[in-house]
Amino acid sequence: MLETLLQDVRFGLRMLRRNPGFSLIAILTLALGIGANTAIFSVVNAVLLRPLPFAEPEQLVWAWGNIRDRANRASVAPLDYVDYRAQTTTFEQLAAMGTVSNASNLTGSGEPERLETRLVTGNFFQTLGVNPALGRTFQLENEKPGGGQVVVLSNGLWQRRFGGDAAIIGRTIILNGLKYDVLGVMPPGFNFPQGTELWAPMNFDLPEMKQRRAHFLRPVGRLKSGVTLAQAQSDMDNIAQRLEVQYPDTNRNWKLLLVSLREQLVGNIRPTLQLLVAAVGFVLLIACVNVANLLLVRATARRKELAVRMSLGAGRRHVFRQMLTESVLLSVIGSTLGVFLAGWGIKLIVAFSGNNISATAQPEIDRVVLAFTVLLSLVTGVTFGLVPALQATQVHLSESLKNEGRSAGQSAGRNRTRNSLVVLETAIAVVLLIGSGLLLRSFIRLLNVAPGFDAANVLTMRLDLSAERRESPEKSTAFFSQLHERLAALPGVEAAGMITELPLSGQPNDTPFTVEGRPAADPNQRFGADFRRVNEDYLRAMRIPILRGRGFTARETGQSENVILISDALAQSVFPNEEPLGKRLLMGLNTQTPFEIIGITGDIRHRGLDAAPAATIYIPTLAIGRTNLTIRAASNPMNLAAAVRREVQALDRDQPVAAVRSMEQVLGESISAQRFRTWLVGLFALVALLLAAVGIYGVMSYSVAQRTNEFGIRMALGAQVNDVLRLVIRHGMYLAVAGVTIGLVAAIALTRAMRNLLFQVSATDPLTFISIGALLVLVALLACWIPARRATKLDPLRALRHD
Repeated sequence: MLETLLQDVRFGLRMLRRNPGFSLIAILTLALGIGANTAIFSVVNAVLLRPLPFAEPEQLVWAWGNIRDRANRASVAPLDYVDYRAQTTTFEQLAAMGTVSNASNLTGSGEPERLETRLVTGNFFQTLGVNPALGRTFQLENEKPGGGQVVVLSNGLWQRRFGGDAAIIGRTIILNGLKYDVLGVMPPGFNFPQGTELWAPMNFDLPEMKQRRAHFLRPVGRLKSGVTLAQAQSDMDNIAQRLEVQYPDTNRNWKLLLVSLREQLVGNIRPTLQLLVAAVGFVLLIACVNVANLLLVRATARRKELAVRMSLGAGRRHVFRQMLTESVLLSVIGSTLGVFLAGWGIKLIVAFSGNNISATAQPEIDRVVLAFTVLLSLVTGVTFGLVPALQATQVHLSESLKNEGRSAGQSAGRNRTRNSLVVLETAIAVVLLIGSGLLLRSFIRLLNVAPGFDAANVLTMRLDLSAERRESPEKSTAFFSQLHERLAALPGVEAAGMITELPLSGQPNDTPFTVEGRPAADPNQRFGADFRRVNEDYLRAMRIPILRGRGFTARETGQSENVILISDALAQSVFPNEEPLGKRLLMGLNTQTPFEIIGITGDIRHRGLDAAPAATIYIPTLAIGRTNLTIRAASNPMNLAAAVRREVQALDRDQPVAAVRSMEQVLGESISAQRFRTWLVGLFALVALLLAAVGIYGVMSYSVAQRTNEFGIRMALGAQVNDVLRLVIRHGMYLAVAGVTIGLVAAIALTRAMRNLLFQVSATDPLTFISIGALLVLVALLACWIPARRATKLDPLRALRHD
């Protein structure tokens, strides 16, 4: 039995070598389909299916602050968190972290470096169920005064900055000018929240931690064994009701909204991955159809060969087995090559995804994916080989050994099978191309959205001051004033702006406010706006227009005077029928200091190009602990990066500079998710178009070859070139139009699932549907015209002698 199998394999390999063109096309087609599917499946497996890298991750829950009966998601006040943690009966642990990362300036040895730092509660790591690779993590005692200034390092920081030295535990490092002891080092791959390099414990004894009005914590908890998410939500609702009764001024309508941690981490990327799975599934289906068609054509072309073999004694079972072996060999070789393509594809997907794939996921080809690929290759091999093998064994020897066997090879049933496959792959290509076209149109619309500022020739970088300067308004003002003078004097600098939260960077900061003279509002019903601290040059550097009034002066910025600018969106929403200039706002939770509106600026899109412009308040001040530089250059802004860094170091050699980017890079990163899915789906759609064109071309070429005698007779009897062209093209276009029609109907139904991924484009956009339909018809016409043109060049006498 083994000897027979080896003999079949050797013969199959010889047959594949004898037909290198057919073998190469079939193998590459399969490799492309299987490789793309394996790559996407690997990413989906890592992001959506594989357990999170935490102990019993299904018990982990993310908590959002929520104003009841509103579809908003906010942070949680510190004292509220403390009460939830103390009163819960459904959580084994309830931890919290800061809403945004803090910056820690590492100094003392080597170059100064800004580190992404996250403040967390003492039970943070125990809640996640992750143990350190070295040392230990925090305890609840570290939240209290006297708990010590301690930190835990990420594995990447430990390896990069400290050379993986195991003696790091207990060592003192300098952060923001203060001494901290290193307690532990986390294991490789632990990256939560994403991008964190350093963890430090919260100090609940600080004044800002003793309030219920400011919301800046993000809780994450571990459910007790056997507790469901619904039960935990009920528990949190009960606690929220008690807090509302106890603290009506601050907690009216506030509660927690629970979601699973997995949903929180992958919810945004899930629709994109599901779309990509559907896209590559279509590509694989087209690849299968193409190979099946190739095998059908090849089996028909080999009918006489098989008839000879059977007449010489080969049994039908042997012929069936041999044909099946050849198709399985094709699928195995194709899937092996597909695995290599998949490895390259995974790296490409991760590279193009930016930060859209959670850092807790580490896509790679693992044993599950390899098993999936092997199974897929076997299934496709059997599927591809079954029908041709069955057809090959249904040979009528007497007819196949005659010349008339050619007509037998074109039986209506076999032609219908091949034609149906061409129609199917054309329809699938239409669906994919329409989906890609909708995403492309959506992406173009997004690119054409005016962000409200001019991103060209603007250099940005992040500065976070040391604790000493941060705690002294005079020192921070002096530092930034001197820095502004130095930067403004640099050759090629047109304006040196500063802002605390850079547009489109994901840096949030909003504040509630009321209008002076209006009745006091419910604390939960106050107006809210994005709150930005800027210097006098910021608007000029970003070219944000002042619509009415005036901008800030250097004196107002230096002395932090009580004047503000508001955006047009705020003016329209808060002062719809009155002039805002001269009005005064009371900002924050407890302050009674009024700020006079001196100007109205144009709107900008801070949260994203696909988000509406938010109401924004600008306040002039340099008494800040951090800033983003926005330096407008006369030419390429990155040419100024080294000079700007030198000026910063000249003022303070221990002051690190971080996130050095052009504003155009920031703008590009803000739309990385849309670019990611548009690029990948577009790539798969182009592959589908190419495969569909190859399929139509293959069938038409075979049809022309099989009808050589017929064309010879027609031309001998006086048929003209155009007559033959029309004859061939009409048949091919009939298949193409049928496929396009079916594809358009299917796309109308399927693209509705993409609505949430589109921006200012309908899921049934007529222009896209018409354009893609026309494109497929043109491609099909070209695929038909080439073999048709070849048919018109036949010599009638040679065609009549064709065997």
